Amino acid sequence: MTTAIPPGIEDWARLPGPAAVLAAVHTRARRGHRTETGTLTGLALTAEQRREVALLLGTRWALAGKPVRLQDLAAKLAEHHLSVRGLVEGLHGEQIEPDKAHRSRAQAEAAAERDRAATHLIESGVVAHVVQRWLADTGLPRPGSGELQPLAEQVATFVTRLRFTNSGTRLAQLAADTQHDAHALDADRPLGRGVARLLAIEHDLPRPQRAGRAWRAAWAAAGVMCDGVSSRVLALNLPLTGESPAARLCAAAPGEPVWLTLRSLTGTWTASASDVFVCENPTIAEAAADALGPTCPPLVCTDGIASGAALDLLAGLAAAGCTIHARADFDPAGFTIADQVLSVASGALSWRFNARTYAEECGLNRHPDAPDAPDAPDDLAAAVAGVRVVYDRARSPVHEERLLALLLSDLAAGAGIPTQTPMTSDAPPDLGGYRSLHVRSRDTQ
Repeated sequence: MTTAIPPGIEDWARLPGPAAVLAAVHTRARRGHRTETGTLTGLALTAEQRREVALLLGTRWALAGKPVRLQDLAAKLAEHHLSVRGLVEGLHGEQIEPDKAHRSRAQAEAAAERDRAATHLIESGVVAHVVQRWLADTGLPRPGSGELQPLAEQVATFVTRLRFTNSGTRLAQLAADTQHDAHALDADRPLGRGVARLLAIEHDLPRPQRAGRAWRAAWAAAGVMCDGVSSRVLALNLPLTGESPAARLCAAAPGEPVWLTLRSLTGTWTASASDVFVCENPTIAEAAADALGPTCPPLVCTDGIASGAALDLLAGLAAAGCTIHARADFDPAGFTIADQVLSVASGALSWRFNARTYAEECGLNRHPDAPDAPDAPDDLAAAVAGVRVVYDRARSPVHEERLLALLLSDLAAGAGIPTQTPMTSDAPPDLGGYRSLHVRSRDTQ
């Protein structure tokens, strides 16, 4: 129970100087040090703050210029039937718990919640070693937060329900039937991630991190089918081969952008090792199809933030030996897309997604206070880091469409088509009018 504080003392304690003194006392108490004796040698007070503290300790203390002695403060507070610690606890409305005791209590609470979570899962029929691996997942709520046990209860209940679910049940239908929310088991929901990761451990499958291939495999192991058509990616001239619908769709439409879904990417497929360009906006893909048609190098368009289909496709292309050249808008969403690409294709290269290109488009290199814009590195990760530095200073988005003619020039060069008027009488290819917008000589990536 905290001590009642006289109004006058409480008003004094709220002043900046006394508040700084009592905050230092609170820190001492948490560290297990004395609060009624000792000297606050590390506390620096301004002249005004010393004047405020002197309202209780007296003018002689203020004039002496000495630090606060807790025994002097305790003596003055005793006149009001208070201790130094009692005043601090009364102001905070609770007793001060030493850091060591707090850590011990927090550890005990965390262990207890973890044990309760494990008990719920084991009682639902999940074997102990699977439970321990699941509890070690860094994506779970922190033990002791009060959120782990409720999630474990939900997961345990759901895992029990799955044993009586017909094979071929669709995930959204299952979520609607059991949770009255068709999105309750989505990859961005704690319950969906919790169940999928437990299923992956049970069946010795890769840990699902998003709604992609590993996510679908985990649910499929329990006989549950995931939505395969709402996640899509735009592709042009991809050299896919195999039995998957995506391979057949790409082969059937040379020179034409096609939408590939997660469903179409199921089954076996691969790609011949080649340079694959990645952009963010469909305008780029459509313009490339208009200008270059079947001669355009392989192009993938994420259509904004990359979907599961886009990331699965890029992961498969990288695994097949394709070299990924990626770019996006120069803005925060573009940085997110670049990070997504790197998460599935760590060796991706930059396609004019670099500080130099950004600075040129913003006119920064012509301004006397412009930040440096070094030549673009090939490595996408390094290029993104460089762009962020310049972008953080300029804060001016640049969308891909402003680079359209330049990007088309790159693609034409990749196809072996000259994009500037040659010295011979041969005319350059018709780029559908796009060349006149922004033609430059092609530089390094």
